[in-house]
Amino acid sequence: MASYSPLKKILMICGLMLVLVGPLLMIQIKIDERQNRALLVSHEISNQFAKEQTLSGPLLMVPRVREYWATESTRDATEEEAASPRRKLRRDLDRYLPNTLDIEGNLQSRMLYRGIYGTPVYQSVIELEAHFPAEWLQAAKADASIVSSGTPLLVFRVGDLRGLVERPVLRIGERTLPLVEPASMPSVLQGGGVVAAPLPEDLSGPFTVRLRLNLNGSTSLAALPMAKETRMTLRGDWPHPSFSGLMLPAEREVSEDGFIGRWQTNSLAASSAIDCLQSDGRCRNDSQFLRVDLVQPVTGLLSSERALKYSFLIVGLTFAAFFLFEVMRRVAMHPMQYLLVGLALAMFYLLLVALGEHVDFVWAYVSGAVACVGLIGVYLSAVLKSKLAGWGFASAQLIVLGLLFAILLAEDYALLMGSLLLFAALAAVMILTRRVDWHGLAQRGGASS
Repeated sequence: MASYSPLKKILMICGLMLVLVGPLLMIQIKIDERQNRALLVSHEISNQFAKEQTLSGPLLMVPRVREYWATESTRDATEEEAASPRRKLRRDLDRYLPNTLDIEGNLQSRMLYRGIYGTPVYQSVIELEAHFPAEWLQAAKADASIVSSGTPLLVFRVGDLRGLVERPVLRIGERTLPLVEPASMPSVLQGGGVVAAPLPEDLSGPFTVRLRLNLNGSTSLAALPMAKETRMTLRGDWPHPSFSGLMLPAEREVSEDGFIGRWQTNSLAASSAIDCLQSDGRCRNDSQFLRVDLVQPVTGLLSSERALKYSFLIVGLTFAAFFLFEVMRRVAMHPMQYLLVGLALAMFYLLLVALGEHVDFVWAYVSGAVACVGLIGVYLSAVLKSKLAGWGFASAQLIVLGLLFAILLAEDYALLMGSLLLFAALAAVMILTRRVDWHGLAQRGGASS
């Protein structure tokens, strides 16, 4: 039999780790498939219940006809037509923003499932109050180019109109405003989740409009701070909110019972949100909204994916322990025995993914670890012909998996803890092999064979 060569053994271990890339990569592919499936289910539920809701408005839009003078610039125009300006008419849709906007929202959330995957949805009651100055009347008197003005419309946009549980109610004082049917709106306002109501004809000064919505949605709710001063308060029973958008809440309270977020903006802070408004009153820049997302806690799939990133570290430490055992005890383990133990560790990650879809990640991790460590302990006890050695390896493996679990829990300190684990492993190898005669190891291996 050929002599024992530590270098050849190390190269063999590296080759086996490359072989294990295949099973570990297949597990990663399976995780990606399950994550894509979960995302697809989330989209399907949102499309059938109601999508993410965005609110913008109310704003006042006034159809107007203006006159202007322009010369003919077509090829068929005569010199006289090209030189003489002619009176023309243009249809405009002037918009006026409220001075103040107050938004109060209350969200009641729950999970909707399809199979084992689900997404958070909510039912909300939202009340808005906006105060408009008489700017829209003054503009008609000051602008001499205005030929005629149509009926002013109060316009409000909802991200997904299917989420409206009942017909919205707009009030000015004690008067309830009738809503305009979509077909009767100006063409630029048709579609896009518009709710519009005509302004009373006898209104001749500043006014305050109130709007109440019973609105369903999923995963997030956002509002555009389009007034000179916007105040918004959102309450909900979801314990894992994420605030984002134009700015964070000035005040927030988050607990297991839910959350409260309070925003306040002024014209300077919200100028970018106001500037993003297009001619139809729509803002396509989602970053200008004040947003709260109903975030799901870290799922089993995400935790399994994080654990899988440490798989090479776990396998490497296990193989290093086997190699150290061979050197210290002067015994030889067959490459197939290395490979089978490596496959048992890969099976741990597959069990983690499968169990994590049905039980809490902690129980999935404990169950998978105990099953695989038990399998390794029984196998090594027979291979090494020593229960003490076999279960000693299994116990060490269980400790390493326990340290990995601690690393997964400490997200902010994962790199530090992983580095300390590697340092400790290297230090242990150096201390235990400090008196090993590496030059004579091959000869002793050959003699023993």
